[in-house]
Amino acid sequence: MMRLSGPLKALLCAALAIGAQAAMAKAPPGKHIVLIGGRESHAPGEHAHPDGIRVLKALIETSPDLRGVSVDAYPEGWPDDPAALEHAATIIWYFDGLARHPLNDPARREQFGRLMKKGVGLVTLHQSSTLSPDDRAIPLPAWLGAARYGMLNRTDELAELTPARHPTMQGVRPFRYKDEFYPTLRFDTGHGRSVPVLSGPLGIQFQSGKTVAIAPETRTVAWAYERDGGGRAFLFTGAHYLNAFDEPDLRRMLLNAIVWTAGMPVPRNGVRSLAPVQAMGSAQPR
Repeated sequence: MMRLSGPLKALLCAALAIGAQAAMAKAPPGKHIVLIGGRESHAPGEHAHPDGIRVLKALIETSPDLRGVSVDAYPEGWPDDPAALEHAATIIWYFDGLARHPLNDPARREQFGRLMKKGVGLVTLHQSSTLSPDDRAIPLPAWLGAARYGMLNRTDELAELTPARHPTMQGVRPFRYKDEFYPTLRFDTGHGRSVPVLSGPLGIQFQSGKTVAIAPETRTVAWAYERDGGGRAFLFTGAHYLNAFDEPDLRRMLLNAIVWTAGMPVPRNGVRSLAPVQAMGSAQPR
């Protein structure tokens, strides 16, 4: 075996280093995910948006199936710098809607519309898909496939939910848990393709501000949507309670949805995750 002289060895090492740097420069960048929360509202553990966003960030960062993905999280609300959204592959909303909806702000709405036209993904949890009853400014059904207008009705019950065949449901089994769901949404017409992906027998307990007892029927609580011209979205009406993230199949569904809306392939058995307590303890602080 030929021995290299000191100068030649140093030159070879330098050449290898330059080659490695060039290869790294040419490597495709990882997908970037942006999580946006909002202030906590309701009783403790309900609409706990800041903690929910922190949990989601930890779940993404500790999943063995999401290495190479970068995450920016804004637990307390919409980022002050608009540039924070410009390189996102998908954006997750988890905040109150109606009069508090962040896109009531025209500048944010204009930027978000551009991102949707570029094909950026969108995932909405619970009330973040709820707009004021008379809203005409936020074209959320065209971006998301559906939106909830006002507080017409809701139900809070133990639900038996069944997944459909769809990439966002890979590895998701039928599961049972308690949450608040929204039965009535206004769907998009003519801008894309909406697919119901999670449903179960649910009643209606509250309607127009009154307590009611409307019998259960099969209702859909999660939709997947593909916009015309590119871009994917996912709407889930649950996650009223922070402990919803304790449900393994719900976590798998949400992580699958994030991957799918970011334009990445969903693993055959779905995206794996730790339990929230383990994920929060294992995630690297940033």
